[in-house]
Amino acid sequence: MRTALLSVVVALVSSLFVSCGQKEPDMASLKKTVDDFNTASKEAMMSGNVDKVLSYYDDNAMEMPPNMGLIRGKDAIKAFWNQMDKSGVKMTAVSFTVEDIQAGGTIAYEIGTYDMTMSAGKSGEMKDNGKYITLWKEQTDGTWKVVAETWNSDKALPAVEKSTSSKSDSKHKVTAKKPASKKSAMSKKSGTKKKATAKKAPAKKSAKKSTTKKK
Repeated sequence: MRTALLSVVVALVSSLFVSCGQKEPDMASLKKTVDDFNTASKEAMMSGNVDKVLSYYDDNAMEMPPNMGLIRGKDAIKAFWNQMDKSGVKMTAVSFTVEDIQAGGTIAYEIGTYDMTMSAGKSGEMKDNGKYITLWKEQTDGTWKVVAETWNSDKALPAVEKSTSSKSDSKHKVTAKKPASKKSAMSKKSGTKKKATAKKAPAKKSAKKSTTKKK
């Protein structure tokens, strides 16, 4: 699914390149902007100061984090960064590696990978690595701004979460059995009393019939 999405994005950008028919972009300037943006992103993630990195975003930029909804606009992106900073997770090491940059007309895309190390309080140190794609658009003043970006981790879900889920399910199963056991015990007791009473009743009737015959 992700591969298909990436193919669609690349095809769309390629078609824009052909249809634009504009002068070739200054790739040296674009690559420098990309490097500066990645450096600013790294500093913002480690320091919590996002003002500098936000200057690289278009006012209507879209950010698409994994397992979350679309974040639209520079103000919303700033709020997202601030929320991450307040979460208690501190980045201790961040690196970005640009794998490919292509541009045509006023549109460009950057594909890369990342490696991160973070401190998560009592959870200790955690590491993550993954990939990302960033779409850029050249502005009327010749600068390049981020118009959209998304990323996701290469790591599978931690085994701890699955283990915790299994233990939780086991607890629920044990709890569910206890009420059933009590109900069964009560039914057995109730059934024993009814059976005992039922046996006595026929005995009395039988005794009366026997007396009548004797008379």
